[in-house]
Amino acid sequence: MLSEKNKTVLDESLELIFDKMEERIQNKEGKSQLLKRFTPGNDPIESKQGGYMKRVKEYGSNGPDAAGFKSFGEFLYTVKSNPQDIRLKALSEGVDSLGGFLVPEITGNAILADVLEESLVRKYATVLPMTSDTLKVPRIVDTSHSSSLYGGIACYWTEEAGEKTAKEPTFGSVKLIAKKLTGYTYASDELLADSAVALGMLLEQLFAGSIAWYEDYAFLRGSGVGEPLGIFGSGAVITPNRKTASKIALEDLANMWARLLPQSTSRAVWIANPSTIAELCQLATTSLTWLSIDAGVANSPPARLLGRPLLLSEKVPALGTTGDIGLYDLSYYLIGDRSKLKIDTSIHVRFTTDETAWRFVERVDGQPWVDSPLTPKNGSTLSPFVQLSSATA
Repeated sequence: MLSEKNKTVLDESLELIFDKMEERIQNKEGKSQLLKRFTPGNDPIESKQGGYMKRVKEYGSNGPDAAGFKSFGEFLYTVKSNPQDIRLKALSEGVDSLGGFLVPEITGNAILADVLEESLVRKYATVLPMTSDTLKVPRIVDTSHSSSLYGGIACYWTEEAGEKTAKEPTFGSVKLIAKKLTGYTYASDELLADSAVALGMLLEQLFAGSIAWYEDYAFLRGSGVGEPLGIFGSGAVITPNRKTASKIALEDLANMWARLLPQSTSRAVWIANPSTIAELCQLATTSLTWLSIDAGVANSPPARLLGRPLLLSEKVPALGTTGDIGLYDLSYYLIGDRSKLKIDTSIHVRFTTDETAWRFVERVDGQPWVDSPLTPKNGSTLSPFVQLSSATA
């Protein structure tokens, strides 16, 4: 039994934790707008009960979710200590008491929404739900406008009753195959028993951050073998040379912009390694614009380059390497979501040390929608993916 002094300390600690949770919810007021914008009409994140933000409004940050758990920590502790709990019955994919429990709805949505806010590619990509392990997305194979459009359509000016030549477009498809992203961690039984709420908050942050980081890295630089194919591996990438080695000049940015598909100019974003900032700050003030909360853009990236958002990421190469800065229309990147986050647990892996193993699994795939640049009627090749090369002109 806890002493009165310990009870008081525990109550105060929980109060602080709940205040922090409330603060996190308030800081994410724009979350529902993002969800509506990027997954309209078929949102795997929003639940049948009306979504995460609606339930938070009704119940508060500490209220029960659809399965009856008051917190992520309570869910984790229940899976470990009482797998026969009736609240878990509806969430189990089998009778195995060691795992197979889906994350309760409100917690699962919170984690996925955190990923949406923290990741780079997913925010701007074309996200599609997958109802099976594979999904084929059709596309028009259009690589050159030198003699035709859309892979084969050509039109002619003809005289009255003149002969017409039949032409047709060329179609292809991109095949998404669900890949499995997993994570693994341990927690002591004492920590689970004594600090379930705090552990829940910690694991929620770790899971969300890990999913976001590894998803992003694969969407940008994945090999396509056992993982998504990243933009860096697309045959559509164009890499203009830079003016000076390990430098970024305004001329370099202009050359990149000139190789971007014209229809992508209103959607493209810059993605650069933080090591490029020193170079970018030396450009004319009209090229790099720092944004402030006072300007009414608190939810925007901190800077714009030539009028387009500048996103900084450690996942792209450092200054002086090909791809240290790139201009991308990420709507040309496809993401297929196969299944929600699932958590499994086992007491046997580290039975002798009184530790419980936790594993999370997500199934997803991603691929560029195009695999080659477009040769226009006049001018150099164009692409939705343009990177600055390490080579000099």
